[in-house]
Amino acid sequence: MEKKGAECAFPYINILDESAFAQVRDGVYTVLQNTGVTVQSRKMRKILKDYGCRVDEERERVYFDRDVILRALEASPKGFEIKARDEKNHVLLQPGKTTQFINACGTGIYHSHTRESKAPTRKEFYEYIRLLDALPNLDFQNCFPFFGFDKVPECMKLLESTAAKYRVSSKAQIEGTVFDNYKFSTEMAKAMGTDLCQIVNSAAPLTYFEETADQIFHYTEAGLPFHFAAGPTRGLTCPMGAGGAVISNNAEGLAGLVMAQAVRPGSRVWMNSMIMTPDMSTGKPAFGDIGNSYTDMAFNQYWRYYGIPCWSNAASWSSSKTIDYQAGFEQSLALLSQCLSGATVISYQGGMYAELYASPVKAVIDDDVVGMVKRLMRGIDTSREGLSVELIQETGPIPGSFMDSDETLENWREECYVPSVASRTSYTEWKASGEKSILESAENRMKNLLEKHTVPSISPEQEQQLEDILQDARNWYRKTGRITEEEWKIYQEDLCSPDYPYA
Repeated sequence: MEKKGAECAFPYINILDESAFAQVRDGVYTVLQNTGVTVQSRKMRKILKDYGCRVDEERERVYFDRDVILRALEASPKGFEIKARDEKNHVLLQPGKTTQFINACGTGIYHSHTRESKAPTRKEFYEYIRLLDALPNLDFQNCFPFFGFDKVPECMKLLESTAAKYRVSSKAQIEGTVFDNYKFSTEMAKAMGTDLCQIVNSAAPLTYFEETADQIFHYTEAGLPFHFAAGPTRGLTCPMGAGGAVISNNAEGLAGLVMAQAVRPGSRVWMNSMIMTPDMSTGKPAFGDIGNSYTDMAFNQYWRYYGIPCWSNAASWSSSKTIDYQAGFEQSLALLSQCLSGATVISYQGGMYAELYASPVKAVIDDDVVGMVKRLMRGIDTSREGLSVELIQETGPIPGSFMDSDETLENWREECYVPSVASRTSYTEWKASGEKSILESAENRMKNLLEKHTVPSISPEQEQQLEDILQDARNWYRKTGRITEEEWKIYQEDLCSPDYPYA
């Protein structure tokens, strides 16, 4: 299997000292023991009671004592593999050891020439999936990534997205869910013989609705990996202070982990942080705020302690409305903080303003940033050859030179990262070559990747299975009134395209 992600050659940063970390850890236990979590599913409450939890049926409240939590943590895998369509792209989540990099997502596609965002066309969507498959430093693919494409009813957007990713990407996949579409996307994963990471979204603060319990039952029965994410906003749906926000968020996630292990011990679950720091003048999340970074650093430290894979979203988005210096510093600072604090997965490439849009051009630039970070994480070679003491002695003072040594020729590419789109030429050379901006270089690389990158086709039988599942979903949602007659008419125009399913 081709090696994915980046191992860190030096100790991770712990933002909390030993005493502070113990207080956060004990705070999570206290919340789960004394405050508890609302679980609306009667069936799940019965399972949790049998597992050893205390249950208040009248309030639909479940209380988790420490021994129950520790038993569930013991049963939960401390890392696991996610199977892709192509075996070389399988991903191994190794908490506290390896970081995997995935794309961020948005509702629309950003066009750098017009500085406008809109719903992508089917062609633009499929091309972006192929581009993400081609990027060398993107280890596997995040959900959505554009929340579907134009002319598709809301209830079908993520299913069309899942089908697209299986058709034109060979990497491991994550997918989201709305309108119970996870039941159909699970069937797609079975047809393709892969894993499909899916999401259970608890509601902050401390609530699991009936449908979230249904998802846990479904994913554990299917044997698929899934993660928990609540998305609380500090000062609104969790405490304003970072410590309290982490305690509240992690209590929600840990409750979900107990549910999963109570239903099926050994279920592959992991944790996602979408804790947002707000701009209190508006009440909206402050995307790119440094508070998102240091909060997620504490989140990472907590889950590394228990050996549970964790995913940080701090680097996913910026408050900038375009591809500029603000977007660069907000997201790259977050990216580096999450790498150095040991996130198992980080979403970054292509993300832009407030999860409202993403950019293929920016994804190309971002992939170079990830390449540089991966090189940083490899650290310094301190072997005998790496320290070069004998070579220094052999070369001596001036006029000695290391330029023509075998060590220089063999290792220069290992000791730096050669970017694909950033200019490192002289000013004179840059002027002579047309004064290209990094956006222009990224656009050229994007076009080149799309022209040259090919993905092995799925079999005709698999293609038919995907199409059958899509058609079952279309019929179901139309029958249940999720697709209106007007939406169906527009959808049919898209489905009857001569280049379906790719454009």
